[in-house]
Amino acid sequence: MPTACWHERRLLFRRLPALGLLYSSMLFLMLQLYAEASGKGAAGSLENMLPGTNEISGWQRSGASYAYTPEKLYTYIDGAADQFIAYGFVNLHGAEYVCTADQKEGITVDVYDMGSALSAFGMFTSKKDPASAGLGIGAESFGNEQFSVFYKGRFYVEIQARITSDRNRSVPQTAARMVADRIPGGNSKPEILGLFPAFGHVPGSENYMVGGVLGHAFLPRGIARDYRRNQELIKAHIVLFPGAAQAGAAFEEYHKYLAGAGEKVIPRAGVGEKSFAAHEQYQKNIVAALMGKYMVCVTGLSDVQTGEQLAQEILGAIQKSGRSQVPAN
Repeated sequence: MPTACWHERRLLFRRLPALGLLYSSMLFLMLQLYAEASGKGAAGSLENMLPGTNEISGWQRSGASYAYTPEKLYTYIDGAADQFIAYGFVNLHGAEYVCTADQKEGITVDVYDMGSALSAFGMFTSKKDPASAGLGIGAESFGNEQFSVFYKGRFYVEIQARITSDRNRSVPQTAARMVADRIPGGNSKPEILGLFPAFGHVPGSENYMVGGVLGHAFLPRGIARDYRRNQELIKAHIVLFPGAAQAGAAFEEYHKYLAGAGEKVIPRAGVGEKSFAAHEQYQKNIVAALMGKYMVCVTGLSDVQTGEQLAQEILGAIQKSGRSQVPAN
C-alpha cells in the first residue's frame, strides 16, 4: 500500500515541470534585465564623453542628446549606415551645440562605439581625407575648420561644424579634445598593425577592410599597408580568419579562382605553410602565403622575390608573436 512519503514524492514530481518553467522564466528575465542595464550603461558612458551643456566657452548644448542603435542608425545617416554596421557598429551618442552670440553657428558631436579598436581604426581609415591635416587628437585624426574626425580605442568620433566667423574656427577641435580626454586608455593604434615590418613602409597607408580583400568575398577582412621596396610601390595584406580551416579553404579558393581565370599559378617553397605566385588582373604579380589563421598577400609586384621577402618578414612576425587569436570585427 502506498505510504504518505510516496504520495509526497509523487506530488513533487508532478510539480517539477512547473518549477523548471518558473526558474527558466526567472533566469530569462534576469538576463534580459542585465542586458538592458548593460546597454543603458554603455549609452550612459557614451553620453558622459560629450561636452557638457555649457562646457565650451560661449557655446551651449541645443536640446537633449540623442542615441542610435544599429537597427535605427539608418534614420540618422541613411546612406552611410550600412558601412558603419559592416565595421561592427554598436551604438552612437551625440548632441548639437550652438554659439550663444550667434545661434546660426553650431557643431554636431557624434561618438560611435564600434565595438573594437580595429573596427574604429577601420572606420576612420575608410573616411580619412589625405588632403586634410592631422590634428594630434586621439590615436589618429584629421580635419579643418569645419570638421574634426578621430578615433581612440574602440570609439570613432565625428564633429561637423557650421561656422563662418573667425572667433569660432577652433571650436570643432576644442570639442574633439574634450571628447578624446574622456575616452579611457592611451592613444595607441590597434596592436595587430605591429605585424607589419617598418622598413620601407609608406606612413599613414595602413587600413582595415571588410567585405572582401582585393575584391574577393572569400577573403572577408584584413589589414593592409603600402611599401616602397626596390623602387616600386607594393601593398601587403594580412587576411584574417576565425580559424586555420577557414584560412586553408580560402587559400585553395584563391588558387582555384586564379587558375580558372587562365592565370599560371606557381607553387613556391619555403614561404609559410604553403604559398604560390601568380598574375592577377589589376594587381600585377602577387604572392599569397598561408600560416595558421592568417593569409599574407603581397600585390603590385614586378619582381616576385620582393613579395616573397616581404611575406616572409610578416609571417616571421606572426610566428614570433605567437598569435592564436584573430581580433574580432
